[in-house]
Amino acid sequence: MKISYIRTFRLTVSVVLLFSFLQSEAKVVYMSPDGNDSSAGTFDAPMATFPEAYKKIESGDTLYFRGGTYHVDDNQVMKFDKNYAYVFALEKAGTPDKKTCFMGYPGERPVFDFSALKLDGKHRFAAFYLGADNMHLRNFDIVGVPVRVLGHTQSECVAARKGSDCIIENLAMHDGMAIGYYQTAGSNNLVINCDAYNNYDDYSEGAYGGNVDGFGFHLGSPEYTGNVIRNCRAWRNSDDGFDLINCKAPVEIDHCWAFYNGFKPTADHHDISTFESAGDGNGFKAGGYGMKPGKTKCPEVCPRYYIHNCVAYRNKANGIYSNHHLGGSRWENYSSWENRANYNMVNRKSEKEVVDVPGYGHQLTGNVSYTYTDINRGGHLVNCDMLRSELHNNSFAPADSAITVTGDMFVSTNPEDLFLQRDADGNLPRMDFLRAKTGTPIALRHQGWAWEE
Repeated sequence: MKISYIRTFRLTVSVVLLFSFLQSEAKVVYMSPDGNDSSAGTFDAPMATFPEAYKKIESGDTLYFRGGTYHVDDNQVMKFDKNYAYVFALEKAGTPDKKTCFMGYPGERPVFDFSALKLDGKHRFAAFYLGADNMHLRNFDIVGVPVRVLGHTQSECVAARKGSDCIIENLAMHDGMAIGYYQTAGSNNLVINCDAYNNYDDYSEGAYGGNVDGFGFHLGSPEYTGNVIRNCRAWRNSDDGFDLINCKAPVEIDHCWAFYNGFKPTADHHDISTFESAGDGNGFKAGGYGMKPGKTKCPEVCPRYYIHNCVAYRNKANGIYSNHHLGGSRWENYSSWENRANYNMVNRKSEKEVVDVPGYGHQLTGNVSYTYTDINRGGHLVNCDMLRSELHNNSFAPADSAITVTGDMFVSTNPEDLFLQRDADGNLPRMDFLRAKTGTPIALRHQGWAWEE
């Protein structure tokens, strides 16, 4: 009997929980929206604000957030540099055996609301700043993170700018103006069971809403290896769902969903009928270093990303997009439907030649394409050099093995299934949307979504 990926995730989370909660001799401090910063920080006498509670913990300790809404204002900003206000600056490193933990209390769901932040209009905001190694963030919402700076700028819900060996688990980052998870440095970080949705910046560049992705890995050095994002969803972010532009190290994206990106948010988080255009709107943008002469930031060896077992549905632009990369990536067991183009493998000719060329060096295996939306710029597979890439068992190419995909080959084509509720640990029930039915032609070549119970 084959094991479903959901069971694999549950096992992963169980190990993570055991690792985090059974830390010997770790101090535990508590916060509550009804707490008092003069209190001891115990379960019965919790504190009220993050900066004050943070003072009570040391390396390897745990700070628990009780349920309710925490309203964050300018007085709580913990750190500044020239461009950023790091609201909650997490800089007390744990160890491999004893991580420093920041967690919603089990059975409760705290919400941190950053919408009241203003400052001077000169700082970007990073709501939670990862500035040390071996930390674990788990089980809370981040909402309302604003942008107060004009121009091509941004804010971030979680800003991983230094820490390695961290776990970001079961966070929901939504209804703000900021990127969800944003990483520029650090190795071996795991982002698991997180959602980023309904994020839209209508201030810095007007109604366009560019630069607000769900998840962004933009690693500044080839040394930052081992980073993985798994079982995460990105929807109705006004730019891209998952973005790897200017990333100098390999990243793995596994069992993730990108849908309705490039459109403005809706009051109903589960709206499947309202589409007002905003930013770029790619589902998975994997790679690229820009197309401006003399300003390429590519490393000596171009990273090869591993992106597999994912779904891209109804994003405004491409479902899967190589974004003028300077090399190929490994794409396996995707389902892509109703994007402008479902698979767009376009590459840049060379570092010195700023010219688009059909994508080279890619490996596409076991991918499925249903229908696409743009007959002029779209397609099942576009901008791919078949002679310089490897294609095996896809529904669309090579041409002599292509098949016609129909809706009845999937367990579900109902997009409402994409909004299934996570359990208390962040796990999703089995996602049947665009999952191949056992015994169909696509199931035989698209193993990522045809696993049996």
